[in-house]
This record gives sequence, structure tokens and C-alpha cells, in this order.
Amino acid sequence: MSGKRGIDFNTVVTQVDRLISSDLDGETVMMSVENGKYYVIDSIGSRIWSILVSPHSVSDLCDILFEEFDVEKERCEHDVLDFINKLAEQNLIKVVDAEAG
Repeated sequence: MSGKRGIDFNTVVTQVDRLISSDLDGETVMMSVENGKYYVIDSIGSRIWSILVSPHSVSDLCDILFEEFDVEKERCEHDVLDFINKLAEQNLIKVVDAEAG
């Protein structure tokens, strides 16, 4: 199952370095100087963001979230892959070598 930009469950991703982010009542507010935009992500997106402080494969990310939230595995995988691709489209995450995770 592949997403845009070649991101799939085996892809290892992490946050980009050039973002300013802050927690605000369970949501994460981010500013990209490069994009000139602000982003607000909800509590589940914020949890994904906090995990991506260090490199993780999308599959590992799904496993972590599946354990933490009451969600069907297929739904979790679909939503996580969709969210990761949206982050990638905005250049908010980067793909790293699998050895880095």
C-alpha cells in the first residue's frame, strides 16, 4: 500500500528541523518559516508529531497508536498513512534511511 511521494508502511520518517512548534491544550501549533504558514493539529496528530521527534517507520507508528487508542487496525493504518502523506506534502516531515530509526 503506497501513498503519495513514495511513502508507505516501510518508510522511515521524522520531523524536519526547521519548524517551531508548541503544545496548546492538547493540540500542537506549528510554524513553518519555509512555508510561511501556521499549522494546528489535533490531539492524535499531536501524538504522532511527538513520536516523530525521532525517526520511525510508518508501520511502527501505526503499532504504537494502535496500542494507545481504541481504533480498528485497518482504520488506524489508513488514517496514519493519510496524515503522514499530508505532512510530507507540506514538507513538515522528512524521509530518512531505515538505519537511522
